[in-house]
Amino acid sequence: MKDVKAEKVFPAKIEAIPDILDFISSYAEAAELHPKKTTYLLLVSDEVAANISQYAYEKPPGELLVQIESDRGKFMLEFVDDGVLFDPLSVEEPDIHADIKDRNPGGLGIHVMRNFIDEMHYRRANNKNKLSLIMYDE
Repeated sequence: MKDVKAEKVFPAKIEAIPDILDFISSYAEAAELHPKKTTYLLLVSDEVAANISQYAYEKPPGELLVQIESDRGKFMLEFVDDGVLFDPLSVEEPDIHADIKDRNPGGLGIHVMRNFIDEMHYRRANNKNKLSLIMYDE
């Protein structure tokens, strides 16, 4: 995997998601991340950006900083927003085997994230949510 490093600020709104995904995709390709891993990363990034756009800001739109760095077989993507505190890793796993009418709404996006990303980390620092997604080269 090749070393890359980039960051860009986007408006935290649904209409910006295609631009966010194009940005991520171009650097994943430049880093030579495996195409299957890139597909998973883009699927999860779409979910993360949509959730930030819809729920992070009490007065939308806010901003979403996307940071990318790869080295030594690891591709890291970090989403940073200064919206309301939300740790997606604290969300309980949904019961995907339960009948649809018995399930609580929501939680499937987090389930997808946990199953398609090699490693995820969340931290709150300087009044900002920071969600890191890590993919390892195959």
